[in-house]
Amino acid sequence: MDRKILDKIKKCLRLAQSSNANEAAAAMRQAQKLMEIHGVTADDVAISDVESHMAKAGAGMTPPSHVAMLANMVAGAFGAELVYCPQHDGERWHGRFEFYGVNGAAEVAGYAFEVLGRQLKRDRNAYLATLSKRMKRATKVRRGDLYAQAWVNTVAREVSPHQRSEAEDKTIAAYQAKRWEEPLETRQARDNTKGMRSHDHDALRQGHRDGKKVNFHQGVNGTRQASIGEVAS
Repeated sequence: MDRKILDKIKKCLRLAQSSNANEAAAAMRQAQKLMEIHGVTADDVAISDVESHMAKAGAGMTPPSHVAMLANMVAGAFGAELVYCPQHDGERWHGRFEFYGVNGAAEVAGYAFEVLGRQLKRDRNAYLATLSKRMKRATKVRRGDLYAQAWVNTVAREVSPHQRSEAEDKTIAAYQAKRWEEPLETRQARDNTKGMRSHDHDALRQGHRDGKKVNFHQGVNGTRQASIGEVAS
């Protein structure tokens, strides 16, 4: 779809809301004419407002549970949707999350995910460094992921899901229907925490403690802005 044509149509539709009846009628006729000439539907105009943002997941073909949890949390915080997009470069898989939404939701959600993801990775690695070097790798992975899940769950307690308007929901639904004719297959995240042992509870406690240090502000008065930092010790 030609972006210039869409912009012209949207400009006419905005003018069609003018308090000047003659100006509004003329703008609406022009919008309808352009839509007819170029085969543009009302849904095409609506979904042109949907933007997307790609964010590296730091994962392979299937993301671990804590990474998927983090992505879903920030998407919900800003009223965005997301889809996991693994790609193979001939040697290995590289995963990315595509956030999409309206009114800047995709970009700010992608930004929040990337910043929080780096902070979580740093904290998880710091926790793993405290474990015995003689510990089995599977045990380290399990405890590291338990720590990360507790970290994300703790941060999520301070987050309120963004309530999209009915119009935004309709726009997103139209975009999804246009882009994906068939419903997307649900991809299950990789859970490395199965077989939890009693000694693993310390990982949960430490993840909770460190998660409480994260300062995540979503913005106020309906604005979609992310401010992320760490509470001073």
